[in-house]
Amino acid sequence: MSSYTYSKRILVVRHGRTEWNDAHRFQGKTDVPLNETGLLQAGRTAQRIASWPLDAVYTSPLTRAHRTASAIAAPHGKEPIVLDDLAEVDFGEWESRRIEDIRKETGDLLRAWYKDPFFHMPRGSETWDAFLSRIERAVRAVLGSPHRNVAVISHGGVVRALYVVLLGLDPHTVWNLRMSNCALSGIEVREHETSLVFSNDELHLRETGLPENVNLPVW
Repeated sequence: MSSYTYSKRILVVRHGRTEWNDAHRFQGKTDVPLNETGLLQAGRTAQRIASWPLDAVYTSPLTRAHRTASAIAAPHGKEPIVLDDLAEVDFGEWESRRIEDIRKETGDLLRAWYKDPFFHMPRGSETWDAFLSRIERAVRAVLGSPHRNVAVISHGGVVRALYVVLLGLDPHTVWNLRMSNCALSGIEVREHETSLVFSNDELHLRETGLPENVNLPVW
């Protein structure tokens, strides 16, 4: 345990896998449930952090995140707190479409999106400014709460936007960070500094397994 005082420890978790993840479809704000793999991932994640002090679990309203959050909250006797602002970014006309199909039709646009996603969104999608604004509201809600040890369960785009808001990372490059389904990232908020303690920890999801008492890194 570090000797300095922290105001909050935020455990950030992306939801478990869905059929659309497996099919490489854009999900965005479409409400897609967890598949069998996603449910297993949620259970393993819950087991991994069952001994971690957890005061509150915040979640996106979308089913895939809420179901993941419910699994994580259960061992702690908590109910997830829904924040609508934690919903995934709206991908507009790409919602529900397969990446391969989009590549065949609009290869240049998809390549531009891969290079700088928040700033090359498809037609009808949520703008970066609008998305950033609501993620900032979600962060204010979490930081303004009395809870010290919290989990935030959301989506790949949201996790990256949280890194922008909380850590000051560049929104043009933050998509270069991997955000695996049900991986864990830890952010520590102190009076004069916010730090990324670990990112995309997915040891509990590996087929080889881990001892049941494996702990979070550093924390």
